[in-house]
Amino acid sequence: MDEQDFYNITINVQPYPKLAQSLVNDSGESTLRVKDSAVPERALTIIVQPDGLPLYPQNQFLYSLLKDGKKSTETDAQALLAFQRFLTHQNKTYKSITDVPEEGAPWLFADHLLSNLKVINPATAQVLRNPEGYSLSSARTYIDVVIRFYKWLHRSGLLYITRDNKPFEFEEVTLRRDQSVNNHDLLGHLSNKRKAITVQTTSLKKRFPKIQSTPPHLKLKPMSVEDKKIFLEHLKCNYNQGYAKTIGLMLRFAIETGLRVGELVTFPANGVHYPMTNSLLIPFTIGPANGCETKFTKQRDIQVPYSLMLELDEYLHKEGRDDLLTKGVYRMRQEHQQEMEAKKTAHKNHGILGDFKESKFVASEHVRLFISAHGLPYSKSTIQAHMSLIRTKIRKTHPNWYYRIHDLRSTFATYWLEEQTEKRGLVFDLLMQELASLMGHESTLTTEKYTNFMNDKQAKLGYASRKNKAAQDAFGAK
Repeated sequence: MDEQDFYNITINVQPYPKLAQSLVNDSGESTLRVKDSAVPERALTIIVQPDGLPLYPQNQFLYSLLKDGKKSTETDAQALLAFQRFLTHQNKTYKSITDVPEEGAPWLFADHLLSNLKVINPATAQVLRNPEGYSLSSARTYIDVVIRFYKWLHRSGLLYITRDNKPFEFEEVTLRRDQSVNNHDLLGHLSNKRKAITVQTTSLKKRFPKIQSTPPHLKLKPMSVEDKKIFLEHLKCNYNQGYAKTIGLMLRFAIETGLRVGELVTFPANGVHYPMTNSLLIPFTIGPANGCETKFTKQRDIQVPYSLMLELDEYLHKEGRDDLLTKGVYRMRQEHQQEMEAKKTAHKNHGILGDFKESKFVASEHVRLFISAHGLPYSKSTIQAHMSLIRTKIRKTHPNWYYRIHDLRSTFATYWLEEQTEKRGLVFDLLMQELASLMGHESTLTTEKYTNFMNDKQAKLGYASRKNKAAQDAFGAK
């Protein structure tokens, strides 16, 4: 970061602070302090000027977003940071607007964003041109934030939008839309209502092209048989010792069970056992009861392949794991004590030591199965980072191999559908409810993308087969 540049930092603040008056000893002097609040603090990302001072009034706008219920201002702060850097480079400020919107600061910033869009291949996510530029979605988000910033300035009386000061023109558009209907819900037709809505837009926002909506099933990217073989072979050769072996086991576990990454890192040790059955698949319940952090806190049964359950049981009982867990608990206790000491010191410095309440350290009753070298559960970002590293290494010999952590889940779903269709002779759509249960979907509307993907694949294979047959028949007729 350039020392002469603006930058973002994140601080924890109370969204609704209240002041309280306190008397100092017997002198009768009073001091003001912020009252303790039952409302949890929120993360406020702000902009800092090169001289170390907060940027006004942009930070007041960001804080207002927290007060309005927003959980984080990180994206908004990044947008205004980009806007401020652009203005500084152009020797302008946010007040640089006239009666001609095209000459004002927001419009010039929009020009800058549109001139610096990067071009991405949607199939591979590879950047084809301008790798340091903005994605279209980021550019649209940034200009949205700038528009909201100017509206807030007007409402707050800091910069009125008038005939002589117009950052953009306002327009009202009436739209009609259909609410999505769950076609697998017997009563879904009752909630199908057409609604007319009026939205306010601006001449500035209309300059940005719309992001084309892609059908959900076309966004899926399950691994081909060959690519899955390459992936598993890479894990076998490169993730076979020490803690790397644990990562390899976790990734194989994910691709064979369809676990989300959050469910993978919180997968419980309780329930892992040496299988005493000859069944190829072992049912395993995950959810709040055993500490697995499932989406929607929904309890569900997954199917663990017999061979993987053997590996999980071996990992659970490997030598030294208990010592690692003890190390992890000790580390968490130390961090808790340091946090309590810091809070106690802060209360003392503000003359409110009597308000300090120390909370006791309580270790979680749920033990995670997979633990790192520190004796702590892995984070989602760690697993994603390993997947990124694997992708980079595989692409050195297989340039078209490009998959992300969530693609392991779609690989499981599509392989499961294909296997069950061959085994049971059922069409994909009849397996939808069963797959929804395995995947932990709240609605079969989510599951439908997998059956649509397989139906498309089957149709394409059938078309190719018919073309080949027609070509063979034509060749045989000659």
